[in-house]
Amino acid sequence: MSFRFLISFAILFLQVHCVFAQIGEQKPAAIVKCATLQLPSTPVTGVLASDGDRIYAGTVNGTFSGFESRNLRILWRVELGGEFVSGIALTEAGAVTVTNSVGDGNAVDGSTIRLFSKESGIPIWSTKLPYSERYFLGRINGSIAAVNSRGEIMLIDRAKGQIQWQAGPFGKLSSRPSFSSTSVVLATGDKNLTVVSAKTGGILSRQATEFVPTAVAFLKNEGIAAGDERGNVTLFGSQVARSIWRFKSGAGVSSVSEVNGGILVTSLDNFVYLLSDYNGDVIWKRRLTGRVVEGGLTIDDHFVVLMNGENSAYVIDLLKGKVTDTIPASDIDLINRLPVFVRNRTFVLSTLFSLDLYSLGDCTE
Repeated sequence: MSFRFLISFAILFLQVHCVFAQIGEQKPAAIVKCATLQLPSTPVTGVLASDGDRIYAGTVNGTFSGFESRNLRILWRVELGGEFVSGIALTEAGAVTVTNSVGDGNAVDGSTIRLFSKESGIPIWSTKLPYSERYFLGRINGSIAAVNSRGEIMLIDRAKGQIQWQAGPFGKLSSRPSFSSTSVVLATGDKNLTVVSAKTGGILSRQATEFVPTAVAFLKNEGIAAGDERGNVTLFGSQVARSIWRFKSGAGVSSVSEVNGGILVTSLDNFVYLLSDYNGDVIWKRRLTGRVVEGGLTIDDHFVVLMNGENSAYVIDLLKGKVTDTIPASDIDLINRLPVFVRNRTFVLSTLFSLDLYSLGDCTE
């Protein structure tokens, strides 16, 4: 072996070593606060959404507002005079939410679903729904699906607000439903998973579970992941009668979601797990200082979660499961338990008195 070859090899080794050293020294994703806006009334839990250009929020005095997403400047405000009983679903035509009137006679008056213009906040249409204290909204092939706490489903035309079909009730919901382009899956307190056709409202499949299901989600391959009150996570095929694998965590499951690396699970045992979607093996697990009760937000290769009762947030590297940064605990209670994605690497949270805009990195993004 020649001396010249040894020198060349040594130089190449040093160059490669320096490259990997620089990669290892790169600063992990850090949370930066970009903007804050004081609100005249307290935001409602879960009534927060963004389409990238605007942020939408509802407050306890029945006000629905739109904000500019870069600086939180208010764009419009609509006084509804009722209480919000759903989150916000966004369509190309506008923002959809459900409210109940305040006072006696709610069951007679029913609940009201409305579509608001994104640009002005002007109501485009409103439709009466069966009364319920809680609704969940989702999009199915351009239509709006509204599911109430009794497990009744209404499919609503987004252009005119007409109810296309109504089905159920299928049982009192025990978790947030999940929506796909072809169906809706419901988890109910009578220990059942029910898959309902988005075309007809008929039952496609139904499966009794050993324990009450507490989290459910459709996967990209049309499979269904479900967690229960005892910490079990089960992967089903598109028909819930066929289970593929099961994983056991240490306490009730609060959320399941699909990410590039597998299936992400948050549990009331204070752990976040990344599971293999092939066989349910643990890829990594990360213990946190508190419970995650609503899941989290995936941004690039990071997972942002809020700690129930601690008023703080953590950023977890999805590749290794390491915590890369936190939002320090605040004396002001966080209202929403789930960070809301805005665009790029930014997300929004609400507190008792404000909207707060954060970024993983540079706010100028």
